[in-house]
Amino acid sequence: MTPPPRTDPDAGRSLPSHPLFLGTLGVLAVAVVVAHDRVVPFGQPLWGLFRNGLDLLVYRSGGATVLSDAGLYDHALHGGMWWTYPPFSAVLFAPLRLFSPEMTVFLGALVNFVALYLVVLLCWRLLGYRTDRTLHIATALLTISLSWLEPVRTTIWLGQVNLLLMLLILWDLGRPEGSRLRGLGAGVAAGIKLTPALFVVHLLLTRQWRAAAIAIGGFAATVAVGCVVIFSDSRAYWTGVIWHSTRIGETAWPANQSASGVLARWLDVAEPPRLLWLVVASALGALGLAAAWGAQRSGRQLLAITMVGLTSCAVSPFSWGHHWVWFVPLLILAVDRALRAGRVTAWLVPVALAAPLLSWAHGFPDGVYAIGLFMVPVPDAVVPVTQSVYPLVFVVTAVVVLVTLVRDGLRTARTAPPEDCDVPHITVGSQGGLDRAAAV
Repeated sequence: MTPPPRTDPDAGRSLPSHPLFLGTLGVLAVAVVVAHDRVVPFGQPLWGLFRNGLDLLVYRSGGATVLSDAGLYDHALHGGMWWTYPPFSAVLFAPLRLFSPEMTVFLGALVNFVALYLVVLLCWRLLGYRTDRTLHIATALLTISLSWLEPVRTTIWLGQVNLLLMLLILWDLGRPEGSRLRGLGAGVAAGIKLTPALFVVHLLLTRQWRAAAIAIGGFAATVAVGCVVIFSDSRAYWTGVIWHSTRIGETAWPANQSASGVLARWLDVAEPPRLLWLVVASALGALGLAAAWGAQRSGRQLLAITMVGLTSCAVSPFSWGHHWVWFVPLLILAVDRALRAGRVTAWLVPVALAAPLLSWAHGFPDGVYAIGLFMVPVPDAVVPVTQSVYPLVFVVTAVVVLVTLVRDGLRTARTAPPEDCDVPHITVGSQGGLDRAAAV
């Protein structure tokens, strides 16, 4: 049985309130605002942080088809983009038609920033930190700073739903086992965008039977809603459209940061051999789920959820760079580890992790910007690495997690008292905090 997460606002410890800590976060937040304004200026047509909203306007157009006779999957929508999500998502987005395009983009940016703030806050809570003024200040400053990560910036820039889905899953699966309707959020998230379905696999592997059953039921409910509201579109999607990943984009495009995209680029082909992709994706899936399983078994629930989220991006047939918002909780975990270590050198880990994820940008003479390490021009010798940066970071992370879990397990086995010895001891809690337990 997995220990319950530490979510009591009066439990745990506080974040450091030392001026050096909050001051550093403040300087970082200011630097990010300056970067947003100078590297890719706010006012830059199309490329400024608040000057696009393309995907959100596609959601708005897709939602409008629910109220019309037009088919959801048989024609291009706003900006020539095709609808690629399950039918239930279009039903959810139908109310966006009540707002003008300009108001829709504004509200989308606002909601994404609020979602990012809540994600960071929830991560701290799941790690056992006390909810106090310092926590809220640090969370607000980190929210600004994390907006310079390419997955986050592109999510805000396009008006994507990635941050909202991550928030829903973290809130849902971060609750203690046995919580009412735990798993429903993951199931609904899968009904909006299929990749979160991997969380159901994780729940089954870790024998969280009740949550898995509720997640499956929640997903089934989204399918049923889609069938009831737009039956013909639902039939088209579940009987054919679901397999057409090329509707999303060209597999070999550098922005496709999934195993299929990496293979296509490394082999210099438009589409990688299906069997090869299945083998590689299966291996990556096994690696990531094994790390998540070990984290869950050791009580590191946030780490387990994060690893499943990253794995879903790696094994998906197509993962845009902005799908990798799961790097946000991973960075919070790295910061938490550095805080607990109390050594200056421990901060090298979050810095090294963040470096390849930043919004590296290159402006071309015609006004076009390349944003993200996988898009910017680099020497040919390092292109295979930079254009595969997110999957490579995932692999390194999963291996480090597995090695750390094995090492910690061996250390615990060596120091644990005999089973027949009735001696109180201290065990590591659900998210790295210390919980008192007694050996029986």
